[in-house]
Amino acid sequence: MEDAKALVKMLAASSPGEYVITDLTGDKASMKFPPKRIMFQIGYDEKELNARAELFRRVGHEVVSVPNNEAAKQALASIDNVDVFVVGYTAPEQTRKEMVDWLKENFPEVKIVALVPSASRQLPHADYNVVLNDSDEWLALLATAAS
Repeated sequence: MEDAKALVKMLAASSPGEYVITDLTGDKASMKFPPKRIMFQIGYDEKELNARAELFRRVGHEVVSVPNNEAAKQALASIDNVDVFVVGYTAPEQTRKEMVDWLKENFPEVKIVALVPSASRQLPHADYNVVLNDSDEWLALLATAAS
């Protein structure tokens, strides 16, 4: 049974869902694996974008990353489902504000997490403004925003 559970965990990494394992005696074990949350991040610095993507994947999320606002708009034209948007912090404030406003207009039901360099530089229409250097806080907010 333990070997079967280990195999189901590996399978669930690519195919989330509910699995029922039955042993030779008829005993059953049910294991549920919820679907991964889809994080769509708009970053403006490739190194930071890749680092955040790796972090999101480590905590069990599927990640779509794009390097700028235009790439985000193009990619979102062909994506059906997003659970939360993350807007990076390295672009000029006006560029980031325009992206947040566009996301709010086109995806009003999806939460937006804006990474900000300091508490005094928040983006007004983002659902959450998170100071970048507090990774525990923003990972907790991502989990909340995606649920």
